Amino acid sequence: MNYIYRIYFIIWLSGLLFGQSDYSLQDLNSNSEYFGQSVGTSFFNEDVVVHYFGHFY
Repeated sequence: MNYIYRIYFIIWLSGLLFGQSDYSLQDLNSNSEYFGQSVGTSFFNEDVVVHYFGHFY
């Protein structure tokens, strides 16, 4: 049982360390004021940023 907790801890720690990486993608939303610009985590300094990666049919 202790082994499983170690695995969960390693997965949690990996997400914490590598989940905050900086990236930049082109804004493809034609209704956005940043349409066509390259935006990412460092683009919105001093703001709360929510990321949603979804798929629309």
